[in-house]
Amino acid sequence: MNVCILSKFPPLEGGISARTYWLARAYADAGISVHVVSNCNSTEKSYRIDNCLTHIQNIPGVTIHEVESDFPWHIPNEPHSLEKLVDKTLEVIDWHRIDVIDSGYLLPYGIAAFLVNRLTGIPYTVRHGGSDLAKFLKAGRVKHLLKHVLDNAAVIVTDPTNEDTFEGVTPRKVLLSPYVPNPRYFCLQEHRERTIPTLLFLGKINWHWERKGLDRILRCVRLLPPNWNMQWIGQGKGEEKFREFAKTKVNLEPLFEPFVPPWDMPDRLKHANYIFCLSIDDPISSYSNIVVEAVCCGATIVVDNGLDLGLYPVIQGGLKTRVLQVDSANPELMARALLDHWEQRKDIISDVPVSPEFYEGYRDANVAALRVAAGCEKIL
Repeated sequence: MNVCILSKFPPLEGGISARTYWLARAYADAGISVHVVSNCNSTEKSYRIDNCLTHIQNIPGVTIHEVESDFPWHIPNEPHSLEKLVDKTLEVIDWHRIDVIDSGYLLPYGIAAFLVNRLTGIPYTVRHGGSDLAKFLKAGRVKHLLKHVLDNAAVIVTDPTNEDTFEGVTPRKVLLSPYVPNPRYFCLQEHRERTIPTLLFLGKINWHWERKGLDRILRCVRLLPPNWNMQWIGQGKGEEKFREFAKTKVNLEPLFEPFVPPWDMPDRLKHANYIFCLSIDDPISSYSNIVVEAVCCGATIVVDNGLDLGLYPVIQGGLKTRVLQVDSANPELMARALLDHWEQRKDIISDVPVSPEFYEGYRDANVAALRVAAGCEKIL
């Protein structure tokens, strides 16, 4: 079977992009020929990962097709992501026998899949994240268009948390975990215990960086021993504002590394002892890849009451032993919790939060959803 994926994909950073990368590799491992139509070459540089091209152009069984990076200027001038995606997908279809289109986010990818379906008759699936549901579907934006996108999909892939969002929608709904890490890469075997702990924050530094508790992390780090290793990985449009806050309000100058690609994430997580996963008054409750990946790699996630751990049934066993709940509003209490936890730490527990069999079930269920959409199977 041949699938064309329309979704965020590296070098674009973020959770959806990383999930799509691992899903494309899972499809290829299952013997599916994968074509990815990507507009990452025309997105903002602040949200792109450097030095990705050599890797993504050499993924076995996966072919990357980039949209046109340039577009003639005219009035009114817009990025034209939708037109580029549709045109490139039609080009892929002209050269390859595509059985099904797998779209990974409602805008613009789900809409592009719908338009290609109208032009070619090739069936498509709809997948989603958290922000596209909150900002568009639930908010009633472009609701008439999105109704057609959903009603004409062959399969909607969602999860138990968001199932009710699609109540009354005609197509078959397949309920899957948003993401399950592959234990071949995200595993405990190489996690290194240290005498001096490494703490890590990684993610976008957007305009609303306070919602990730970055100011609270700074104030906590000031109270920890100076030899504790705090690492920052991230970039974004709010980075300059955050640096200014750190320097003027907390008297710290955090050193940021740029985004790391999904295939380097296991190594970074295995070298960290604590991963900050704070959530402060975030209006959108979204599934975080980092939470499940960190737990699978043996790190302890540092969370507050804002993070809904109920979203992660896939790693409930790991959550019992690898979660440090803190009061992030109080830097003294948060620092004390980290110091006490490190003092009382035990050897890394050898249980496996995600077994190979569980991951294979997740992979096979995603493949089955494609086959149903393509008309190859009738029952999941």
